[in-house]
Amino acid sequence: MTPTSRRPGPDRSADTPAYRSLLAALPAVYRQGDFADRFVSGFDDVLSPVLETLDCLDAYTAPGTAPADFLDWMLDWTGADLPASVPEAGRRYALAAGVRLQGLRGTRTGLELMVRHVLCGHVEIAETGGTRYGPWPDDTAEDHEPPRVRVRVTPPAGMPAQDVVHVVRDWLPAHAHATIDVADPRPAGPPGPPHPDVR
Repeated sequence: MTPTSRRPGPDRSADTPAYRSLLAALPAVYRQGDFADRFVSGFDDVLSPVLETLDCLDAYTAPGTAPADFLDWMLDWTGADLPASVPEAGRRYALAAGVRLQGLRGTRTGLELMVRHVLCGHVEIAETGGTRYGPWPDDTAEDHEPPRVRVRVTPPAGMPAQDVVHVVRDWLPAHAHATIDVADPRPAGPPGPPHPDVR
């Protein structure tokens, strides 16, 4: 049990742990009698919440324990642009994956991770693939067809279709011709385990 330093006074709302009390930092000569105890009690009441917040500061920035209102602020650091309808569990995953997830933007793996673990939905992807070559970067064969991708997403319940389309288009390759289908929502569930590519 943590020892506490009990303070007299009708305005004191709670006991301050002895290791947080300013009294413990005073030289022994000033701790004789109760004057110093009564004098620093007011400071203890004011500073104790500040010190407790600083003690758990790392929890404010850890993806698993950060307060909800911190998530969007920290997601801005990674460049993630997520609609407000994205579940909190998905936001925490996006923050934990961070820059590594952003490095997969424009790839099939990145899109699958984004839909399954951030949007907490189900995704099916069909793509044509293909390559082209020529002596110059802008050379294009007459019969060349641009790559096409068809994405079918089943979002969790409560997520608007326009939010799903916004996120999927943001994660598709810029040069691909895409068709995005949004199926009827399904009940929301927790995201799966992190993909090996983003650990």
